[in-house]
Amino acid sequence: MRYIFSLTLAAMFLFGLPLSPKAADVVTYSNPVNVLVYQGNSASILVNGNYQLFNKQTGAITPLANNTTLTIQYTPMGVIVSNGTTSTSSTVGFTIQEIKGVYALSLLKVNNKLYRGSADITVKTNTLQVINILDMEDYLKGVVPNEMPASWPKEALKAQAIAARSYAQATKSTLTTNPNSQVYSGYSSEDSRTNAAIAETQGLYVKYNGKVIQAFFHSTSGGKTANVGDVWNSNQSLFPYLSSVSDPYESSPYSNWSFTFTPSTILKSFGFNDSSTVLYDMSITKTGANGEVGAVTVVTSSGQKTISGDESKIRSLFPINDSRYYNKLLSNWFTITVNRDGSLYAQTVSGKTPLYKMNGQRVQTSAGTQTITNTSNIKVQTASSVTSLPSLGTGVVSSVVVNGKGWGHRIGMSQYGAKAFAEKGWTAVQILQYYFKGTTVSK
Repeated sequence: MRYIFSLTLAAMFLFGLPLSPKAADVVTYSNPVNVLVYQGNSASILVNGNYQLFNKQTGAITPLANNTTLTIQYTPMGVIVSNGTTSTSSTVGFTIQEIKGVYALSLLKVNNKLYRGSADITVKTNTLQVINILDMEDYLKGVVPNEMPASWPKEALKAQAIAARSYAQATKSTLTTNPNSQVYSGYSSEDSRTNAAIAETQGLYVKYNGKVIQAFFHSTSGGKTANVGDVWNSNQSLFPYLSSVSDPYESSPYSNWSFTFTPSTILKSFGFNDSSTVLYDMSITKTGANGEVGAVTVVTSSGQKTISGDESKIRSLFPINDSRYYNKLLSNWFTITVNRDGSLYAQTVSGKTPLYKMNGQRVQTSAGTQTITNTSNIKVQTASSVTSLPSLGTGVVSSVVVNGKGWGHRIGMSQYGAKAFAEKGWTAVQILQYYFKGTTVSK
């Protein structure tokens, strides 16, 4: 008994608090949200406030003192938690539970970022995962100022809060901290103005036929939002509230944009990694009602290739070395201009056809129709004279200019559009019902 008692005391002193005479009351959340805030091999978590450590394998509970720093380590056998001097392990993980106590505010600092609520620590696919568990309204406090500037009109902020709440509620799975779901930066990013917008809309959701919807939103529509079926290949009839609407007042630095790409960049995106491959031509196929691009085709010296897909796949074909744009084209609503080094065309009955190479071309000569096999001394008749081919070039692509509109998937609510509507006196409910046709906003 003395040996067991000594081990218990050692564990209690390790985590900094004497054993409580009764079990602590765990804080429960009326509408809990799960957010994956870290994934990797190890994490550092600073406990600030009222917390206890729950071992999910053994059921053991260890009180945690304020300002305790825990090191969480993944191993093939499970998870090890240590404060630097003593460790405890679990094959299925731990939960750092928020409990009722003397501190008015409890926070967890995960790898130098503060979060409200609790944390579930588990292993998935051979990596450590830290999942922040907290109430919906507290979650939104870490989302809204990261999705929309807190300085924007309050009605726009309220529309953003309701949309973000609806998205999280309808998603019904573990969310992320990045734009793959909603940008979440926890307590560290909260702002009093967005907190007020969240409080004034508490419990409100966007609904269609009484059911909460995934209220998608984006930065800039470019003048019109998109039909979900045109950018995500979804069945449009199943999502009538995600239909294209005009954005008459939207004013955004991303309404119109232009980027220029080199042939080598384009070829690499399409999987042509041989440096000797030449880009002859490029074309797009517009499949959306507004002109959204659904497929891109390149013609090269190594063959022709077409890539089709949803808006994200199309945008990724045009990589941009700028993390602000997530390193890809801003939207799939664009046109292209193909520039060439000295264009060479053949006149046919249907119009001018670009020639990418001379070898193999059939031409009419005084001696009859012949196939070109030697391009070293070819001359062509122009309007002014007979000119040698080298001065004309071969018409290969020198650059591709992409001109487009909007930023994001362009489905649902335009954030810059919501700002403009709010500046014209629209309420949050009016804004949301405009972008999500046939919906209601209620608790």
